[in-house]
Amino acid sequence: MKTNWIYLVFLVAFITSCELFDGNDKQYQLDEIEQLEKEIIALSESVSCTNSSEWKFTAMGSKACGGPTRYIAFHQSLESKFMDLVNQYTKLQAEYNQKNNVFSDCMFVSPPKSVTCEAGKAILVY
Repeated sequence: MKTNWIYLVFLVAFITSCELFDGNDKQYQLDEIEQLEKEIIALSESVSCTNSSEWKFTAMGSKACGGPTRYIAFHQSLESKFMDLVNQYTKLQAEYNQKNNVFSDCMFVSPPKSVTCEAGKAILVY
């Protein structure tokens, strides 16, 4: 009888530790996604917008049911680095959503029509 209690204690400890590690892993992934988003936004804002024809926009992120979470503007001189970061961000978010059974509002996010400059900032026009 005493042996059964020992097994039960070990089983509960094992299950609890797995849940703790899983929770830490989720938070680590969210932190990584959030940090990457901040880096993308900082890169987007690193060039002053003076000529809207030099700016482009791209879809960013991954909703759980498909499609991007938003659109973001970037200066064409940053395109290679910017797109690498956005693609990495979108991939990480899609993996996180799938791994953790995330759900979203599934609303379609319309792409902007163009980019305009206001007070040195790129503004998406819908």
